[in-house]
Amino acid sequence: MRNQPLYILTEDLNFFYIIKSELDKYKIHFQILNLDSKIPDIPSIILTTSNDYQKLGNKNRVNYLVYSKNIDFGNYFLHVIATVRIGYKKFYSNLTFSIDPGKKLGLMVFLDDYYLDSYCCFESSDFFAIVHKYIAIFEEDNPTLMKLNFKLGRGVLDITHDLVKQIYFMFQNRKYLRVCLIDEFKSSQFKLSKNTIGKKFTKDEISALILAFRFGIDVRYDNYNDIFKQLRMKKIFIRKNNTERSKNRDEPFLLLEEIIVNVLNGKLSLSKAIEITSANNG
Repeated sequence: MRNQPLYILTEDLNFFYIIKSELDKYKIHFQILNLDSKIPDIPSIILTTSNDYQKLGNKNRVNYLVYSKNIDFGNYFLHVIATVRIGYKKFYSNLTFSIDPGKKLGLMVFLDDYYLDSYCCFESSDFFAIVHKYIAIFEEDNPTLMKLNFKLGRGVLDITHDLVKQIYFMFQNRKYLRVCLIDEFKSSQFKLSKNTIGKKFTKDEISALILAFRFGIDVRYDNYNDIFKQLRMKKIFIRKNNTERSKNRDEPFLLLEEIIVNVLNGKLSLSKAIEITSANNG
């Protein structure tokens, strides 16, 4: 369940100040409870430590995110972000990485169909380090491997080809792996006019987000080299977004901004955003 109330409950002042600082930075609303406070009898999320948790006892309608000193705080906070933006789940099932390749690489990360976080990477190694981190964190203790989806812009074919090659080198034996090539038509020309969730987004990140809304060409391990060859020879083409090619450019761009803001605010899932933009294409 998404949008549950979030509470901090701890006697550990160090944990309190660190978690409060991070929540404030992300502009995430929370309330503070004391150990002698009554635990809310509603579905909610409580951030606490292992020592505090032992004193509390579990409540059926409350989900605890418990931090202990043997856990990396960055990894713990990523679960907090996931719980706030996607909803509390014991295990998540899929990760989607949307990539705008170039000198700088824009990256948008979606977890179970909702926006989770974004990055601007200066090296492909940074990108793959982030991918491996997210997989490791959300597959930890998960009885099944997650579904991995990669959506890559193909504006610079050599860069995209190299990324696809590395993706298949690393993940070709996974049971569910989807790699999709997306046309980058005007994706880098859009500028977000609002600071929507307390974070300044680079144009590379926004471009990666726009690419996530688009259809493209699925490639497999056994055919991606041939598809790139055909793309270079212009024998195949990737579907463009007709809405953005409208003669009246202001109207679709205003609609696109509304979609972007709603996705970043968690009001719209990625699949719903794709459905809306596809419908707009006629």
